[in-house]
Amino acid sequence: MTIEGRSDEALVRQVREGDSDAFGVLVDRYKRGIANFIGAGVRAPSDIADLSQETFLRAYAHLGTFNPQLGKFSTWIYQIARNVVRTHLGKSQKRPPTLDLPEDQTLENALPDRSADADPAGGILRSEAEREVREAMAELPERTRTVLALRYFDNLEYHAIASTMGLSLGNVKTLIHRGKIALAQRMRDRENRAVAKTKSGSGGLHALLLV
Repeated sequence: MTIEGRSDEALVRQVREGDSDAFGVLVDRYKRGIANFIGAGVRAPSDIADLSQETFLRAYAHLGTFNPQLGKFSTWIYQIARNVVRTHLGKSQKRPPTLDLPEDQTLENALPDRSADADPAGGILRSEAEREVREAMAELPERTRTVLALRYFDNLEYHAIASTMGLSLGNVKTLIHRGKIALAQRMRDRENRAVAKTKSGSGGLHALLLV
């Protein structure tokens, strides 16, 4: 079996035994999911990159504390990412929010939820642009935003989300259900405002042409 095909736990053992290259496989395996998770709460692309790097640096430094008998590596590293984001947001509350977002990114994970307990409707993130989804999700409470990011950005199962968040399975299901409704409402509100703005602009132009 190639190193890329080995389990997370096997790779962790290799790193502990001195094979630093094995950690690079873990980084490749989780870098997109961690970046998407962080991006659900942090808007600036530069901050997302920095916090993703910090997450992996912390994971590497504290790899000796990971205990596979207490949970999966994926749950453990998302807990680290969550703490990194919360620390960052706490520090940035004194600074004005950054609204700059990339124009050329798309939501790679805006796909139907294929997991065992998926919503039959396929989820509400299936076709929205990343910018609109991130801005709308940023308006949700921190805990709701986090569970949605874990569920739809990296397709974690409910029990893994519960472990990561320190919540009961019932609470996770409730947060996801309510969060999808709230996010859908915000997306509709944004669309309605955009349509109203377009109509308003067209009306003003039409009036000018009649003068």
